[in-house]
Amino acid sequence: MKIVHAQTEIAGQMGIICKELRKKGHQVAGYNCFHTYLNYRGDIHTTDAFEVMKEFEFLLNNSDIFHFHNANTLIQDFADLPLLKEKGKKMLMHHWGSDVRTVEMVNRLNPYPLPPTYYSDEEIHRQLTFLSEHIDTAIVQDYEAYHYVKDYYKNVYVVPLACNVDDFQVAYPSVSNNHPLIIHAPTNREFKGSDYVESAITKLHNQGNVFTYHILEKMSHDKALAEYLKADIIIDQLLCGTYGMLSVEAMALGKPVVAFIRDDVRQKLPADLPIVQATPDNLDEVLQGLINDPVRRHEIGKASRMYVEKYHSAERVTNELVNIYEKL
Repeated sequence: MKIVHAQTEIAGQMGIICKELRKKGHQVAGYNCFHTYLNYRGDIHTTDAFEVMKEFEFLLNNSDIFHFHNANTLIQDFADLPLLKEKGKKMLMHHWGSDVRTVEMVNRLNPYPLPPTYYSDEEIHRQLTFLSEHIDTAIVQDYEAYHYVKDYYKNVYVVPLACNVDDFQVAYPSVSNNHPLIIHAPTNREFKGSDYVESAITKLHNQGNVFTYHILEKMSHDKALAEYLKADIIIDQLLCGTYGMLSVEAMALGKPVVAFIRDDVRQKLPADLPIVQATPDNLDEVLQGLINDPVRRHEIGKASRMYVEKYHSAERVTNELVNIYEKL
């Protein structure tokens, strides 16, 4: 198959997927117009919307499948979709959460408020309505995002985050370490619940618990991974109700992860999910239990690595994608 991915790289996923699809013998081009300090590396074109538009006619005539990301297509205001549909091109939209998460539904489903996304509720509804008129199939990473798109598209598939597991060196927490390192690495402090994290850390320090805490911000992806490797505990997000790529990468490194997973989301996840559940209200207690139990940290770390190998490997995720492509 000849496949185009465009045009927003989220958490390195486009690069991982494109690389794995090529390994399976497909011809794949990825175009990313979203640039951040994270500087994800991958076998995709780092470009801008103007340059992508120059390639549109060639892609239109030479591609089988268009895999769009984050409610973006090749041309502004989705002007390419009628042309692609007229040509009979197979298309799908991969939504990543912030592009579809409405305030109204967050307030209805989530016990904790989240900051508004970059679109208003009205804009999200308008975009999803137009997109689903031209694209039948959507993909989301989990059942937290599923609710926001299920009433629009004819088909919605849940495909886990992809990870090049073999690229991650394993460093399980030591069973003899009584001075653990805790790391929190928010890309968006308000979304991740970082104020609650720092409040819990302060409380634990004041109680005399022995540990070191580092918060990592505005750091490239490669540098952040080097720091994660040193950690004994990694705190992901406390408000959204699911886990993100930080959790997946931390588990691939063999680290215990702390995050808030909403009950309805957890019920849809595999029973062996090793992420340690915490809320803004009990984070200090959860962390204290891990701080005082190095053996438990080590065992959770081993279970975490096994979980990523089992459910998040790039090969497994891409096999799921190919099956979806074949159904388009």
